[in-house]
Amino acid sequence: MPAIPEIPENPPAAVPVPAQSSLAAAAPGSGELARRLLTALVCAAVEPGLPGVLLFDLPPELTTPVTEVFARLVGRAAGTPEDADDAARAVSLTTLGAATRDEDLWIRPRLARGPDGISFTLVPGPLTESPAGPSLVVVPDLARLSVSGMRAVVQLLGADVATVEHSGLRHRWQPRARWLAVCRAEDTERVSPHLLDRFPVRLSVAGLRTLPGPGTLPGADSMGDNFTGPLGPLPDAWRAALGPQAHRPPPALAEDLAPRVLELLGPDTGHRRALALARIARALARLDGAAEVTAARADEAARLIGLPSAPFPSGASAPAPGSGLVPPEPPRPGDRPRRAPRRTDRGPDGQRRIPTGRPVLAPEPAESIGPGPAPEAGAPATAATPYPEDEAAPSAESASLRTPWPRASGPASARGPVIGVRRSHDLRDLAFVRTAMEAAKYQAVRGNPERLAIAPGDLRGYARAPEPERLLALVLDHTCRGDWRWREALEPFLQWAYVGRASAHVVEIGGRDAVSELRAESFAARSVLDPRITAALVRPPGRATPLAHGLDQAAQALRRAFQHHRAGLVEAWLVVVTDGRGNVPLDASRRGRPADGPVGRGGVEDALAVAARIGGMDRTRLHSVVVDPLCRPYAELPHLLADALGGSVIEGRITTEAVSDDGW
Repeated sequence: MPAIPEIPENPPAAVPVPAQSSLAAAAPGSGELARRLLTALVCAAVEPGLPGVLLFDLPPELTTPVTEVFARLVGRAAGTPEDADDAARAVSLTTLGAATRDEDLWIRPRLARGPDGISFTLVPGPLTESPAGPSLVVVPDLARLSVSGMRAVVQLLGADVATVEHSGLRHRWQPRARWLAVCRAEDTERVSPHLLDRFPVRLSVAGLRTLPGPGTLPGADSMGDNFTGPLGPLPDAWRAALGPQAHRPPPALAEDLAPRVLELLGPDTGHRRALALARIARALARLDGAAEVTAARADEAARLIGLPSAPFPSGASAPAPGSGLVPPEPPRPGDRPRRAPRRTDRGPDGQRRIPTGRPVLAPEPAESIGPGPAPEAGAPATAATPYPEDEAAPSAESASLRTPWPRASGPASARGPVIGVRRSHDLRDLAFVRTAMEAAKYQAVRGNPERLAIAPGDLRGYARAPEPERLLALVLDHTCRGDWRWREALEPFLQWAYVGRASAHVVEIGGRDAVSELRAESFAARSVLDPRITAALVRPPGRATPLAHGLDQAAQALRRAFQHHRAGLVEAWLVVVTDGRGNVPLDASRRGRPADGPVGRGGVEDALAVAARIGGMDRTRLHSVVVDPLCRPYAELPHLLADALGGSVIEGRITTEAVSDDGW
């Protein structure tokens, strides 16, 4: 870790620092936002009930400085030496990202060189806090965190005890690590809400700028670069609360604290948010040396995290808009969360029409022509709420622990199914059993038959097949086949899958040889060269059309591919060849027997509902196309299906030539 500026023993005389943590007495601007962030980090360091800090819209270039400051605070709160560099070096730092695996978190091989060769054992990994000591876990982008990292967050943050059993290793400990995560506010709809709730301290820091160096501060002379940290000076009262002598009983809770916390958060909030706000109030009282946590501390904690309903103290002037302290207008009764605008609808004539009522270009703010003070760069117009997921558009494809859409980075040799072993030149992805078997061959000639000695030449690693990074999902409705060719419509997509080495998932609807005509059938193939795909393209048509069940199977395949694909899909195409006339409801397909009574439009409505769930997936990675065979009547059904999928429609080519029995 780079050298960390030392936290000063005393603040500079020319820069007054409030003795208390009241936020109303501080000056507005980017310095005030830095002061709020420093206050939140100190609260998380001194309060055991605040193990996680989540920062929204933190500039990427400030991730490392903020991490270094938090590492210093965590180190001092754990009783490490007073020197800032020593306090930071005493903290174990772990970074989680998109390529994080379970093997990187819970176990690690330990090698020891002996007279007979190299021996290794499995020891607890970085998240098991072994050996015990202060530790900090950093997540630079929470929206791109791997599924293994998400499981670790849910298991450890706020837990009283944690247990891991992996590869014969069993370890039990009490989590004490601090977590620092960064996420963009616009990405919160892609993160599970219960994962966000695991972080009790949440703060929007859009437009944050670190304070200038000591040479540009009034009264700062030749004290050195370590005189102030990047977030400003640390008051003496806070230093005392961070020291080892601060391990004293926490302040008592006043009777009016709990009602005030519930009043600030509202009646429908979860218990995690209420506990987080009360613990922040207790941490603020601890920093000021107060003996009791009153309702005023709850108001101060709400202003610290930028809660919209937080009031300002009487007599205090409203801060500037760029200070980050102006709460947005509280929601009025009956207001609903903002939702994403719907896609283009169709009129009675079948033509697309654009929704009206919203201007295409919003009016821009006035721009100054003459000389004058320019607004602060990067300052937000209004402060963001600490719970942006409440106002985000609901995602139809929300899951508890879903893998993010962006491609996961990492070595390709550590991904993919195991197809064998190979000689390894490093310690990455070792095959322990095969390595031990290789070393056992030479135990008789290595002089110590009672101890297994491993030489560098004995190391063996897994050989893995590369996983496809693209997927082609085909939904083939055999009942819509007629006097038109499949080849012209599907050839571009099959060629794309072949060139891109994409895997394939084929869903067949209404085939004559189906096991059950009320259900769709599907299979997965590693490439489009699989002979089963050729057989599916020439399947004779049957009678029933379980379109809703086929789309449901395609949705499940896409969800599994994006959630559990270890390499991370780059792109996927969903191609649906159908006339849209589904005559089997989804419930009948799941039960395996015909519906009681007339079906009507039940099958079509179920298909549109399933297609809408597929359309809720991220369209930057999933593209949907409906191939319209131009059947009459009900020619509008493929277009309705394409609108629900969020895709486009291409026309199947009609031909009057004789078509062979295989459809080609």
